Amino acid sequence: MTNTSPFSKDRAAAQASQLDALLQRAAEAEIEVEVRPLGTADTKRLRSYAILQLPNGRRRRAITVFPNELQDLLAIGFEHLIVLGDYQAVLDKRNGKIEAQVVGPGPVGRANAGRSLQLLPGVEIISDGSTDAVEDETFEDDPGPTANTIVDNWRLAVENDGVSIEISPASQEFETLFSGGTTVKINGVETSTHDSALEALDRYASAMLFDIDLVYGLPVQIAIRRRGVRPRRRDRPENPPKFPRNRYAGQALELYQYGRSAAGLPLLEYLAYYQSVEYFFPFFAREQTVNSVRSQLLHPGFDAQSDAALNRLINLAAPAARGGMAEREQLRATVRASMAESDVREFIESLPEYTEHFCSKTQAIKGVGVIQLSGSQSDLRDQAADRIYAIRCRIVHSKQDSGGTADEVLLPASGEAESLQADIELLRLVAQRTLIARAARA
Repeated sequence: MTNTSPFSKDRAAAQASQLDALLQRAAEAEIEVEVRPLGTADTKRLRSYAILQLPNGRRRRAITVFPNELQDLLAIGFEHLIVLGDYQAVLDKRNGKIEAQVVGPGPVGRANAGRSLQLLPGVEIISDGSTDAVEDETFEDDPGPTANTIVDNWRLAVENDGVSIEISPASQEFETLFSGGTTVKINGVETSTHDSALEALDRYASAMLFDIDLVYGLPVQIAIRRRGVRPRRRDRPENPPKFPRNRYAGQALELYQYGRSAAGLPLLEYLAYYQSVEYFFPFFAREQTVNSVRSQLLHPGFDAQSDAALNRLINLAAPAARGGMAEREQLRATVRASMAESDVREFIESLPEYTEHFCSKTQAIKGVGVIQLSGSQSDLRDQAADRIYAIRCRIVHSKQDSGGTADEVLLPASGEAESLQADIELLRLVAQRTLIARAARA
């Protein structure tokens, strides 16, 4: 019977040999590799693919290598590469070269970056893959990318005090790991460790890309690895949608929808939901004050002739009258008015990942309190509000000028930002409930 598999025995044998070579080289470099089966059209024969755990500071970055990619990976010195932070970036320990992917805005940002950057003044066009630049061939006066000006071989290079920065198409090594595009390359920095290379990447590459944005209006930046999000809570009733009965606050709803559209950008998503909730702060803070004053006035023991009773009444109303109720207290008032304590408990207990994230003694995000589901006299809504406020402050406030350190700022490329998903889901729930609490019947 003729073998109809598109993969010949010779090719399968070659790939098996390549996988063995990969495993041997990885073992010699003490790099962990997991081999998993990969089915083919021929169910009698299974091929395999590998997952490399490249060093990434104190962590590891998983790189998936399929059978048809083995040869390319073996052609590069992957044993000498260190992945840098949560960037799409690597350090080659052999020569200290740092390379990071550059992206522009939008879903096709990788392609947009190359098209835009190669039109900058000073860009050299490399002829026939050689290193000789074509004289006077730049696109300084070009109005924009066209079919005649988009080229494959180009570079924009600057140098100072022995440090060179080059923006150009990705190297073969980088393309093998991260699928190419345009990259920024740094040479001449004495570094062989993850932390020093990451510092150099921020010092030189991020600064140059920001300068390009300022001077030329090109919003390019170093690409950040986008991790998959945790499972989202989804309750999907079987009944069909109904005609809307509620009319929601337009500005708050727009902010909420902006947060929904910012999935994959955790800090932006978080702040959008927070601003949606913040829209209602004045109302709920005033409502809390009114309820407190009303409670005092209705109390049978209230004596309008007593200075002490009147002072208590004034103290209750004074913060709202001055517009000076602390923001955290306004957030607490908003959460309390919009949700039941059982809502917070149900959310945290809805997934084991959520319970671990919010209640573990060791928190992935610095400066936030552990939520205690039992044994605490503090209302769960207040605990949630305090946590929401602490994260918001980490995102928007820098403490460096007041004697703190830059580490207190929650940065977009940090591991902390990648751990925000459960907190984003909690804040999204709060934003939904506040929108509903202040909705009017249409």
